[in-house]
Amino acid sequence: MVSGASLVQAILSFSVAKPANLSELFGPSLSPEAQIILPTDTDWSTQVQLRWTNYRAPKYLGAIKPATETDVQRIVKIADANKIPFLTTGGGHGISDYSPFKGIAIDLGNFKSVELDVSTNHLTIGGATEYSQLHDLLYDAGKELTLASCPCVGVLGATMGAGFGPLKGHRGLLLDALESVRMVTADGRLVTASARQNPGLFWAVRGAGANFGVVTSATFKVYDITNKGQVMVADLVYPATANHTFWRTLQSFEHAMPSRLALTAVAVYNRTIDLPLIVLHAVYFGPQEDGEAYLEPFKDLGPLVSNIAMIPQNTMFPSDHGTCVPNQRINLYTLALKQFDPPTFDSFYARLTDFWREYPDYQGRLLIQRFSNDAVAAVPDAETAYPWRDAIAHMNIESFYTDPGNDDAIDDFVTSARARFAETSGFDTLATYVNFAHGDEGPTAWYSARKLQKLSALKRQWDPKGLFSWHNPVPMRWDLDISEKEHLGNQKLPG
Repeated sequence: MVSGASLVQAILSFSVAKPANLSELFGPSLSPEAQIILPTDTDWSTQVQLRWTNYRAPKYLGAIKPATETDVQRIVKIADANKIPFLTTGGGHGISDYSPFKGIAIDLGNFKSVELDVSTNHLTIGGATEYSQLHDLLYDAGKELTLASCPCVGVLGATMGAGFGPLKGHRGLLLDALESVRMVTADGRLVTASARQNPGLFWAVRGAGANFGVVTSATFKVYDITNKGQVMVADLVYPATANHTFWRTLQSFEHAMPSRLALTAVAVYNRTIDLPLIVLHAVYFGPQEDGEAYLEPFKDLGPLVSNIAMIPQNTMFPSDHGTCVPNQRINLYTLALKQFDPPTFDSFYARLTDFWREYPDYQGRLLIQRFSNDAVAAVPDAETAYPWRDAIAHMNIESFYTDPGNDDAIDDFVTSARARFAETSGFDTLATYVNFAHGDEGPTAWYSARKLQKLSALKRQWDPKGLFSWHNPVPMRWDLDISEKEHLGNQKLPG
């Protein structure tokens, strides 16, 4: 079955003109510092930001690395005039299915500037700035933002979807700290979007930003660092036999989650010792005695390993994060949770254990991010396009493996599990964080039915040709009495 998003992307791909000589077509209009790189060039893998997963990856005719905002404007205009699809890349951490794509990458690798103004509490960054560039900078200045655990993710790519991190219960989503963006829109204009300038576009950027243009820079407000920059970090490891009580302990935090506490639970299979394990990683932005008190229910489960320490905030994210290795085969499905249903987790964990043993190549894991929602829920739902402020957790089924021949079996296994979790998630329909989306879920899962009418109107205004419709596309039209499939099939598309 072809998903709605894939249908849109397939139609877009039919509009591609015959392969052009990219140097002849784009070169004369670009600045001397801009680069045009082809897949056949020997420096392709070092000069171009590679996607972290090769699962259903895009196919590139080449990449263009603009050196200036004017370069970006001209690339968009020339690509549009010649019907050449494009994707913008920053940190290379897109996960969605881009397999129908064949076009060029606008690689923002030259846009990694960082400027912190402590006197005004403002941070201005470039379109491809990564989290790793901010950890020490903010810590040394006594400031903080909601940053994710993976250091190589592009900050703005994350922000345009929401921007999660352990601090979100205390400081909110990263997009809630966003004050303005400079972006190139589908007609090649360079515009500013903020609460005062182009407020409708600014609303859309905060939750569906990839659908509206190329963000070249952005300004955030920053906060004074919490607890003098000291955080409690705990790692607890449990045997598989603890899974039943573990899920119920996690559920006990459903309505009583301290704003400065963040829990990440991971179910993995350790091939070295040939045993399934459950790992809890907890972060508390406060005194150790308070953090340990909150973790007592988990400590009472008798972990095999328990490591708890106070560390500086800028060191809590490892620099050698496994997801920073490009070109892995990672097949990810996700959904948001409004509640925990332990029996659903019991059932899935049993099936997952069987699947691990049936497929020795499979290094999949269940990951649950249970961060406090206090600061997120405090922002009115209508403030931004982001739709899931009432989600208390987000869970991923992340499949790491090397044999593409296992794709179908893994897809069948995980999509079935996702459907079961969706039934007990507390949401009426499947709800997904757009930055983690597989790509088959559809617009209501990515953006919610209540946001789509406004998003579609803004899409028609700012991107009437659908140039920015490769990443979990916003439909051109949305009316509640028309089915999702019809919306996807009747979009106005290039060509």
